[in-house]
Amino acid sequence: MQATKGLAVSFRSRARLLGCLMALVAFAVMALAPTAGAAKAPKEETYLALGDSLAFGYSQQLYNENAAAGDPASAFEAGYANDYLADLRAHHLYRGMQLTNDGCPGETTESMIGSNATLIGGLNAALKEVQEANKLPPVSGGSPCAYQEAWNAYHSDGTGGPLHHPYVGHSQLENAIETIAVDQALGKPVTKITLNIGANDELAVVHGCEKEVTEEFTNEGKSKYGATPNEAVKHCLEAHVPALFGQILSNITGVLAGIRDGSYFGGVNYTGTILVQGGYDPYGNVFGTGELLETSTNLAALLNENEAATVSGFGACYANPEPKFNPGNKKEPERLEAWTNMANFTTFEGKANGPDIHPTPAGYEELAKIMKADCGL
Repeated sequence: MQATKGLAVSFRSRARLLGCLMALVAFAVMALAPTAGAAKAPKEETYLALGDSLAFGYSQQLYNENAAAGDPASAFEAGYANDYLADLRAHHLYRGMQLTNDGCPGETTESMIGSNATLIGGLNAALKEVQEANKLPPVSGGSPCAYQEAWNAYHSDGTGGPLHHPYVGHSQLENAIETIAVDQALGKPVTKITLNIGANDELAVVHGCEKEVTEEFTNEGKSKYGATPNEAVKHCLEAHVPALFGQILSNITGVLAGIRDGSYFGGVNYTGTILVQGGYDPYGNVFGTGELLETSTNLAALLNENEAATVSGFGACYANPEPKFNPGNKKEPERLEAWTNMANFTTFEGKANGPDIHPTPAGYEELAKIMKADCGL
């Protein structure tokens, strides 16, 4: 893959500063290197978890229970990234593995890329042939991690929260590029990356369709999408799917290109393992009475299929949790109730803990098991 030259001065300046830092770190590491014959410590490596609230380890119940304590990130240490780290450390080759968790609740494919026009332009130039061959739209960005930015600006009102690995003022992709370069210079290189992203893009369309249909029936008594509200929401989703899927797939290629070709964006090229986690359908047959959102499971399966093909072009492995979470038989209600918070009707100090699309601790553990089964360690 070829990336264009001519990045803006601001991005080059940051790259030069990063280069100086890497050089100083490398010198310090050599100066402190152990002498021959010293006891051999486990190899230090870094597992970088990228993604949205699933990478972060979020659930509405945990958020409610910890808001009064300032919603510390340490309260969210039972996500799939932590479970996968435990699996890695249990293997003798990865005893020295550390976790850097960049997950941001609410992250979309656009906010993950961020609003740096130079980065976005460089990614589109690099991916032009891929986009044309696969009929994908240009990579698009947005304001970075609203969860973190809201907390940074307005944390006194209980909005958002701190991240496990803060990167205020930068996007998650920008931070990933920098982390890979710095950790390599520190002698604890990133050798494992996991990524889950796109669910919040889908939720935005779902909520948009629900809002549009509700307004149509309220104001006009009918909808252009269908005769009943449920039918109208279904057809509204189907109408938006091509554009939605195209943008998710294009932006995922942008994220992967930024990681693999990091040297074009002030970092280093990453050649290690990338594991991309697909999505499950929380709106499936939760209560044994059919899908909560009609056709949602088929749409999730279709997106997973396209994502798997897309990420393979970047040498990434794809882990698909849908067959386990949404088996389409009598096991599905039991699994969705056990592995997601969709059947969580508890409250904490008057705040509802669900229904919540996020996994339970058992669900997060299952996601890590699926990652291990589909892609290994």
